[in-house]
Amino acid sequence: MTPLDLLDRRVATAFYGRFNTVRHSQQEVIEPLINGHNIVLTSGTGSGKTEAVIAPIISRYYHEAIVNNDLFLIYISPTKALVNDLLKRLQPPLMSLGLQIGIRHGDRDDLKTQKLLNILITTPESLDVILCRKDTCLNKVKAIILDEVHILYNTQRGLQLSMLIKRLQSVVGYKLQWAALSATVGKVSFVRDFLMGHEDEADFFCYSSERSIDCQIRHIRHLPELRHLIERLMSDRDRKLHSFLLFADSRKECERLASSLSSSAALAPYLLVHYSSLSQQVRVETEEKFAALNSAICVATSTLELGIDIGDIDAVIIWGCPDGVESFMQRIGRGNRRSNKVNVICLVPDNSNAVFLELIKFCVLIDSSTKGIMPRKEPYEFYGAVAQQCLSILASEEGSFVKSSLLYELTEHLPHVGKLEIDALLNELEQNEYIKKHGYKYKYAAYEKLFQLINLRMIYGNFSLGSKSVQLNHESKNLGEVPEINLLKLNKGSIVRFHGKYWRVKKLSPGAIHLEPTENKKNPVDFTYPGNSRTTDPYILDEAWKILNSDIEFDSLFEAKVGNYFNTLRTTARGYFKETSIPCFRSLNSTRYYTFGGLLVNRAIALIQDNYDFEADDISVTVNSPIHWSQLSDDPNEYERIFPRLFDKAISQSLFQMLLPLNMQLHEYLQYWLKDEATRNILKRLKHSSPVEISQELLSKLGLA
Repeated sequence: MTPLDLLDRRVATAFYGRFNTVRHSQQEVIEPLINGHNIVLTSGTGSGKTEAVIAPIISRYYHEAIVNNDLFLIYISPTKALVNDLLKRLQPPLMSLGLQIGIRHGDRDDLKTQKLLNILITTPESLDVILCRKDTCLNKVKAIILDEVHILYNTQRGLQLSMLIKRLQSVVGYKLQWAALSATVGKVSFVRDFLMGHEDEADFFCYSSERSIDCQIRHIRHLPELRHLIERLMSDRDRKLHSFLLFADSRKECERLASSLSSSAALAPYLLVHYSSLSQQVRVETEEKFAALNSAICVATSTLELGIDIGDIDAVIIWGCPDGVESFMQRIGRGNRRSNKVNVICLVPDNSNAVFLELIKFCVLIDSSTKGIMPRKEPYEFYGAVAQQCLSILASEEGSFVKSSLLYELTEHLPHVGKLEIDALLNELEQNEYIKKHGYKYKYAAYEKLFQLINLRMIYGNFSLGSKSVQLNHESKNLGEVPEINLLKLNKGSIVRFHGKYWRVKKLSPGAIHLEPTENKKNPVDFTYPGNSRTTDPYILDEAWKILNSDIEFDSLFEAKVGNYFNTLRTTARGYFKETSIPCFRSLNSTRYYTFGGLLVNRAIALIQDNYDFEADDISVTVNSPIHWSQLSDDPNEYERIFPRLFDKAISQSLFQMLLPLNMQLHEYLQYWLKDEATRNILKRLKHSSPVEISQELLSKLGLA
């Protein structure tokens, strides 16, 4: 008897009938899920996690669902695009089983248009909406699936989802069965602890990707070089590479690359663009075209890191080094799912601040991905989403008073949130006139400012605050949206780049920018987007430092010329970048220390020794007074007194974080520091190191001056 034999025969046929083999990871989770266990399943992109969990859960509840025709399963995904994609994937097998599936997000609500649903796919924010309107369809839910949870882990949205599940369990009156799906994480139990609480029993299944990485790192000196590279790859009959996904780290860079590639007659017919500012209609059109074309090049931001089905990709091209291992692994995981090998080309553009440093960082990312090693970050202790959920519950009562004990129950699974914290939070919200307190009892109700949030539909989300947006329209079609501040940069007749094309501004209005196609490509205005400042994960920087101090060879990763360049500079640097040294450059009035510690560590080092006039970036800190390294503590808690200045304007906040008492805001900031294993390792290394002077000439040669 095999695990597949445990499934209802009809369910097994619907999900696995067309496959000759079923992956080991898919078989392993069948029995625990059939028996009602909770699980966390982590594995690489494209490994069939969705089918692995949904088939046994449906099999467990199938007979009851058919008889009673209830909504029994909620599938939660972090983005609308993924919700739409899951519907397309799951609808055929579910319809063959006689089950009705629908979706609910900001653009579509099947709960209102379809009378009976058995399975609902939704986002955390939409689940909040459904709970707030007290929809009776939730009363018979039996199980939940949490998809792509690495996107939600250690985020306010993830904490919101955690409390929404508790609210849903209060509605149904029993513990729900759950399954969490994730890409590889540092420690799989952390996912359970953050989302469900450490006391929730669960089985853990962790599988690394079965594919090897065929990777090459190249240095691109100018954009024509990129065009020629892709032209050569597409015309190489031996390699048979036709479908490419080119990742860039910003929307602006996406447009710049697309504009350059479109100037090639050989590439222009195959060029597509995908990023978050494009309208849903345009993004879906792009995804469908990319999946249908035999030859295509799609320039994208992180919007295509997740598991949206865009067909087979022959090679992934990464333009510039991503700031985290998770992002890199998601990107390379999109490539060549037909075989056990993924083709990856990592490109270091010449406009990088330091080509040598970028090459080292790529070595870290490839090495970590090959070994399946992820940064270890313990579950963060957040409060912002707690404030949002308290307000969401009060909003759902439409002005009626709610006992504070109900709000205490909301966070019983969170070890850092108890009665004292909830009371302090409620007091702050009352003082700011979002809620009002009953005169005689511990009860609260919605008040003036909360009703304003409800009317503006701002109550349900934990996204960082950004600028207001305006639509980009061509005739009657919505192309996408950009921040409203761009209205100040444009005039009628201005030329802009968007969606990989050139447009002329036909008309400006307060709510929209009206565009028409143009052949004029001179002096285009690039749109401004907030939030493009980048900081590298301390894990990458710490590992980069280790590479500078090791003899590990990376020759196989490089194009020949780039490899020679890398090895020459690495050998030169090794005499100064030693395990217990801190290279430094002294000028007349200041000293620059090369710590490879990350922005926050470097800021903290300056502030803890009362250097207020300083400059800091990912790899260095420049101060007027010498740093006494042996006096630094390697205990992050010792730095608490400088945290208000350390995090000043460093991290964007959601509305609900801004409503917190100041001590709670500070505590949230501490998490990015206290719960990061790499940060602790860096502080320990620096405390036991000594400065070594390095010349301006060598720094210039390394690109670090």
